[in-house]
Amino acid sequence: MKNNDQKQSAGVWVDHKNAFIITKEANEYSVKEKVEAPGGFEAESEHHRNNAKQADLRSYFKSLSGHLHAYDEILLFGTGIAQEQLHNYLKEDAKFNDRQITVENTGHLTNHQMIAKVRDFFN
Repeated sequence: MKNNDQKQSAGVWVDHKNAFIITKEANEYSVKEKVEAPGGFEAESEHHRNNAKQADLRSYFKSLSGHLHAYDEILLFGTGIAQEQLHNYLKEDAKFNDRQITVENTGHLTNHQMIAKVRDFFN
């Protein structure tokens, strides 16, 4: 995908524990932010644990969406289903209606591999 110089782009490798936001600054891609998911809430019943996990997930995605408001093109990638869940969360936010969001499934990647993936995608 060719990047329009006027468009701001970001790649986000995400799972249910961490997210790495990769952007281009001064003609070089790098990890701009690392966002950690909240967690560790212990409850006595499974129902309360599930509710707490859902609340933590929404809080995590809300934090991530705040970091992504400035970007026109967003690549979400990672293991499991977190990138798909984040995509669904962003689709509910009207601020992302006109954004181009792509979702891809990848394995666990090193920081260098994440950066290369985003660089290759947007160049």
